[in-house]
Amino acid sequence: MTGNALTALRFFLWFSCAFHLIVGIGLNLSPAFPQMMAGYYGASVEFTPQFLYILKPLGAFMIMVGLVVMAAARDPLNNGAIIYGLVALLAIRGLQRFAFQDAIVGDLAIESSRNVANGIVFIVLAAIFLGLFKLAEKERSATV
Repeated sequence: MTGNALTALRFFLWFSCAFHLIVGIGLNLSPAFPQMMAGYYGASVEFTPQFLYILKPLGAFMIMVGLVVMAAARDPLNNGAIIYGLVALLAIRGLQRFAFQDAIVGDLAIESSRNVANGIVFIVLAAIFLGLFKLAEKERSATV
């Protein structure tokens, strides 16, 4: 029987997997997709052919993150290294929002408050993944 934390962890992992795969594939297949994502993030970007090309390797990384997270979603308790890696990635992305605030606001025209909110979301997601993983491990220990 799976516990509540493990069920919630799997849900978040599958969601993360789907998000990364959709974004990665979208960045590689559709020139309109990056523009839609920029709007989602509140960014104002000039989509030159060079910039659109640079997004394709980012898309490849997003696809790989999605596939790796898929492995963790299938068996979270035996893939702790992947979950810790995802936690680190999300925490770094959150901290980047604060460390590069001036460039994000100035170069991408993202409102400061929105940038801070985005940074907080990344850090909260990192905390959720870490907390659920630790709780799921405790649930497993309690049933053994």
